[in-house]
Amino acid sequence: MKRKLTLYLIIFGFFLKEFSRNLLLPNLIVISHHFFGEDKFEAVEMGLLVTVIMASSAIACLLFGIIADRTTRKVSAVIALVFWSSGLLISAFTPNYLLLLLGCSLLGFGSGGYIPVAQAVIGDAAPRERIGHYYGLSSISNFLGMMSGLLIASIFSPFWQIPYFIGGIFLICFLLVYGIRGANYQVGLNDMHQLQSQNDLEKEISYDYHITWDKFKKMITNKTNFLIFIEGIFSIFGMAIIFFSLYPYLIEGPAHITPLVASLMLILFISPTQLLGIYIWGRIGDHYSPKHPKIRIKLIVMSFLITTPYFMMLFWVQGSPAESTNTLLKALTNRGILFFLILFMIGSFFLGMYDSNQ
Repeated sequence: MKRKLTLYLIIFGFFLKEFSRNLLLPNLIVISHHFFGEDKFEAVEMGLLVTVIMASSAIACLLFGIIADRTTRKVSAVIALVFWSSGLLISAFTPNYLLLLLGCSLLGFGSGGYIPVAQAVIGDAAPRERIGHYYGLSSISNFLGMMSGLLIASIFSPFWQIPYFIGGIFLICFLLVYGIRGANYQVGLNDMHQLQSQNDLEKEISYDYHITWDKFKKMITNKTNFLIFIEGIFSIFGMAIIFFSLYPYLIEGPAHITPLVASLMLILFISPTQLLGIYIWGRIGDHYSPKHPKIRIKLIVMSFLITTPYFMMLFWVQGSPAESTNTLLKALTNRGILFFLILFMIGSFFLGMYDSNQ
């Protein structure tokens, strides 16, 4: 029972991770106006908020992977949750832009640190025959968290700090429940049965492999690993640029629609199209990879070559101006908005070529 509780708590943590990270995107315009005045959108300052979340998250993923090896999974997770909840609460009560920047960096650092620890807990605690099931649930939890974060942030758009407060309260409750009730498994149920059959339950389990700076340098200087690292950086920045540009374009661009309508368009049309692309291109990669081992690499390269110029051109397309509205149907009846949405969905389908084959 305690094992299942721990696993489901960890999976709920993935929901909170995506919920927290997606509170910023729908309100970039509102936040810019709040701190810098109504006349213009400060793209650099708003882009910096997105950047610190991503950069601090990347640093934390490596750091907390090392911490988890040095201490325990539970201690590592609690440390990450403290940083994460602090970032949410600072963002909720910030009186100025610099404190919001600090809050976003702590949010990214804590939620990024949670990722490797949570994945390790699933690998340690889940029975081997059920690991895929729990990783699948974590992916679903990520997606639901993303949708919920976008919707809640859009609904509270004029009062953009409220969702951060809501997220902070949920995360503190999660921290307390996990800290008190969560288990600290470091061996899977399948391994426990194996040890039981060997009458070796009392034997201390030790992990000989630990990440060190020397091992990390050796790993990253490997040609294949280095190429994967570079590819990952470019893909993250590429995705960030695309979706960072989407909301300002729809809200203050020619579309001139509300954050709620923009989020509904992303959730109802763009994300499902990308998921469809992930499924179809993934099946293609699976089908041809036994005879053509490099097919996945070719699909990834093709995705970059198609989507990079495609989205650059797409944001130059000027649709027909529309009245500001929080009615999705009214927005979709505008030809310019509908044309832009269809083109963006096509691009999202080809983004799925990368996601399923990386």
